[in-house]
Amino acid sequence: MGAGTSGRLGVLDASECPPTFGSAPSQIQARIAGGRRALTRAVEGAEDDTDAGTRDVREFQPTARDVVCGVTASASTPYVRAALREAKRRGAHTVLVCCNPPRAREDVDTLVLARTGPELVAGSTRLKAGTATKLVLNAITTAAFVSLGKVYRGRMVDLRPANAKLRARAARMVAELTQLPPDAATRLLQDAGGEVKLALAMHFTGLDARQARKRLAENGLRALEPSRRKHAHAPPARPRRRVGGGT
Repeated sequence: MGAGTSGRLGVLDASECPPTFGSAPSQIQARIAGGRRALTRAVEGAEDDTDAGTRDVREFQPTARDVVCGVTASASTPYVRAALREAKRRGAHTVLVCCNPPRAREDVDTLVLARTGPELVAGSTRLKAGTATKLVLNAITTAAFVSLGKVYRGRMVDLRPANAKLRARAARMVAELTQLPPDAATRLLQDAGGEVKLALAMHFTGLDARQARKRLAENGLRALEPSRRKHAHAPPARPRRRVGGGT
């Protein structure tokens, strides 16, 4: 939930989740103050509309199983704060992503504060604050989908190959992870209906598509563990980087 630049960044991140992670469009949704028109032009006064913030959250009908994330550089946008209050009233976990410390935190469960300092052009929060906000939103959605088993060995194995570029990328992923020749990897991917994760499960378990899909549903990424592999050896794991001091 956001207004202006913050709202547009939220819509952008939400719209990129289905093709990247194969998520349902309803899983990550976004609302911007002023509606669709505000995506391409400023809608004056929309960020001050608290009734719209409350109303937009009600449309989602969030429960305790949901997360509602407000995005506002200033931490004080009325539309966003009203949305978060309504979400918390309904039992959802609330998150506030901002670049200035909020004056009050009683209506959010989690605060993500990116201290970007003064803007290069005073008041233009689409610059430093906007850039930092995009990084934060990327981190939130990527971490969420990694935890949901949408990423395997650093690759987005649930991507939707909806165009030639993505189909080629999917075939490369299958070839890299199975160590199959490109032609064989492409055939395997075709047998899996273009689903990278399913192709991997078929290869590593020796099962047909229907059985491999069932194995994935029951075991998730554990279906690709070395102990379950029958037809290929896993590619060597990449060494982990150490964070901080040392070499």
